[in-house]
Amino acid sequence: RSSFNEISDAIIGGKRFAVVNFWRNVGDSPALSSPLAILLTRYDEHVAFPDAQPNMEKSKWYSFPAAASDEVIVFYQYDRNLFQPSDLWHCAIQAQARDGEEFPPRKSFDIRALVVLDEAVPEQLDRFRTNRTRPFLSFEESGCFCDEQAAIREQDIH
Repeated sequence: RSSFNEISDAIIGGKRFAVVNFWRNVGDSPALSSPLAILLTRYDEHVAFPDAQPNMEKSKWYSFPAAASDEVIVFYQYDRNLFQPSDLWHCAIQAQARDGEEFPPRKSFDIRALVVLDEAVPEQLDRFRTNRTRPFLSFEESGCFCDEQAAIREQDIH
């Protein structure tokens, strides 16, 4: 168990850290309305967000339209080390009901865990370096991105 100052000092000192996300449906029925979707990003070169935009033709969406309350979806959202899998984007997508069918509203929550490892990240592999590029999407723009990608995905299905 570490104090906030110890964790902060470790991160400032170059220790590797990762963010792990845990998502769960807490409703009485499967999460059919606005299910979780996760984008597995792919890039043209060994450069990742925010230094490059994902290649959407190579990237792939995964959705979980029937996630039940006894399931937890765990995904690795970020890693300081550039060579580690990272950069999974997630959002809710609009589900299309058929023939007047209505879905109950989704009830879910997610929680993130910050994991600090006792491992230094070499500067050339440090995604969290002090001179790093800042994200090119604002909070509002990221929501629009998910909506746009969901619309494209819907068109591809039909």
